[in-house]
Amino acid sequence: MVFASSEAEPGLAVERRRPGLALLAAGLAVTPYAVCLALPYYVNGVHRRPAGETIYAHDLSTMWPYDTPLGGVVGFVAIVGIPTAPFVSIGVAMWSLLSLWAWGRTLASREVVLYVAAAAVGIASVAWLATSPANELLLWFWD
Repeated sequence: MVFASSEAEPGLAVERRRPGLALLAAGLAVTPYAVCLALPYYVNGVHRRPAGETIYAHDLSTMWPYDTPLGGVVGFVAIVGIPTAPFVSIGVAMWSLLSLWAWGRTLASREVVLYVAAAAVGIASVAWLATSPANELLLWFWD
């Protein structure tokens, strides 16, 4: 009778570093801003409005892509994604920076680049919220 050891084999090591996943999460955190705010703003020509006209004169729900058959999906992504995106971005930036700090000497250069890119995208998406165009677009969306 052969008994198997309850301990894992010392030669089997599972890699837990996923820099590509960090960059994917950072990109997905930016998606609600791009698809639900910036895309309708530029595609529908709202950015070319006269100087005296406010952005609130344009109804976002009647513009592309909200007036298409995928408008419900876009609206859902906007309602759920826009409030949660800053938290996801901060989490991704912290995850990436912690990974660089903890494993920096053992990472391949490709992994370092992916972690740095994920941290940069996460930090930039949160920093974008402090700009006046972001304020204008967010107020337009929540109006």
